[in-house]
Parts: sequence; C-alpha cells; structure tokens
Amino acid sequence: MTIDVVESNGPAILLRAKGRINVLTADSFEADVRDACAGNRRDVIIDGSAVTYLSSAGLRVFIRIWRDLNADNRNLHVCALKPYILEVFRTIGFDKLIPIHADVTAALDAVQGRRS
Repeated sequence: MTIDVVESNGPAILLRAKGRINVLTADSFEADVRDACAGNRRDVIIDGSAVTYLSSAGLRVFIRIWRDLNADNRNLHVCALKPYILEVFRTIGFDKLIPIHADVTAALDAVQGRRS
C-alpha cells in the first residue's frame, strides 16, 4: 500500500492510494494520509483507482480520517473506486458521510463548488 501526493497546492490535497488496504497496511495508510495533510487546511481527495482491496481495517481508517477532517471543518472526498469497493462503501452507508465521485475531475469540481 502506498500513497502518492499528486497535488498539494490546488483546491484540495489530492492523494492517490495504491494496492491493498488491509490489516497489515491500514496503519501505514492512515499515517501517510495524515502526514500528507499535516499543517494544511484544504479538503482531501483520495483517488482510489489503484486500490485493489479494502478490508474492514481500511474502512475504519477512512471513517477516522473523515471524522478528524470534519471536526476541522474540512471534507474527505473519495473518487474512482473500483465497483466492488464502491459497493462496500454504499452497502455500509459511507456514501452518506463521505462524498464519492466517479473520477478526480468530479471530485475537484465538488471541492471548488464548496469553496465558492
């Protein structure tokens, strides 16, 4: 599991997650996201297009990050999830908390709309 910071100076911090987010990688995934967001007041977009697996440990990380950003008046957006991961997000109701977008462009447009 890796996180690449794609953009940190635009309207949002754009991160690209790659690989499997499971019990073995969830803690490092969370630490990498938090490091990328430290000292920044922008919303966060996680591009999930390269995530191949997401376990319950990974889901807990998403909810913790969402909760902490929300407490700081920021949003977590997720985009480009594979259909089987998107289904999990919808089944457990994460799509009611975390905005999920089809692709990076749609996520950036949503962030821009919030900033306007």
